[in-house]
Amino acid sequence: MYPVRIPRHACSPRDRARAGDLWRLVQEATILHSADVGWPPSRYRTVGTGFVVRELTGIHLREAEYGEALVATTRVVESRRDILMRRETGIADVLAGSVEWVHVGPDGAPARASRELVEAFPVEPGGPPVTLPEWEPVSPIPLPDLEVRPWWTEMDPMGHVNHPRYVDWADEAISCWLATLGRDPLGLVPVAEKVRFRAGAKAGDVITVGGALVGRREGAAVIHLKMGRGEELVCDVVAIRAHLTGPDAWPT
Repeated sequence: MYPVRIPRHACSPRDRARAGDLWRLVQEATILHSADVGWPPSRYRTVGTGFVVRELTGIHLREAEYGEALVATTRVVESRRDILMRRETGIADVLAGSVEWVHVGPDGAPARASRELVEAFPVEPGGPPVTLPEWEPVSPIPLPDLEVRPWWTEMDPMGHVNHPRYVDWADEAISCWLATLGRDPLGLVPVAEKVRFRAGAKAGDVITVGGALVGRREGAAVIHLKMGRGEELVCDVVAIRAHLTGPDAWPT
């Protein structure tokens, strides 16, 4: 178990933690656990390997407030071919998350981890994996495209855009759309998301975020977004979001 606290920079004007920042806490708990079993970031750098995220799925149980002292738990629940590890990480009663991490070699391509590394992370089987809730499909309502350009100064230690940033971009695209509709762009309430990564974005790229409202669930909207670099798909996101003003915030 790892104590975490919602920092000021993670909060919206409502003093509630943004979804992307909760995923940063998930990442921090993962790194702390890795260090505890003998694999801090410096050791990965020394041997020239590391892990990148292939997919993440999260269910938001409630919104977290600024300053809350919480406890994160994390464990490896599945390991495949010494390349992929799936972790379940929870942040108290705020977020239930599942993340698939892929081990990569010095060239950034998937590679088998050493026996020493694999044995440091014994599998602890648990219940069923975290999955998105079901929703009712609707005729797609398109969102306007959002163009983003990653900063050089936001590159992560692997030299690319860190995975929680894509959740930020998804929420920004949805918020920009709400603003054009005359709705409060800051009224988003995270319900769930699933992010599947296809390639890594880097500084200097032009990433187009586009998609549509494709479903509804208990007053929330289901938004399917694709993030691309030209014709190349970088990331696929399904975000389920409610709104402070209720279901009427979403167009029909």
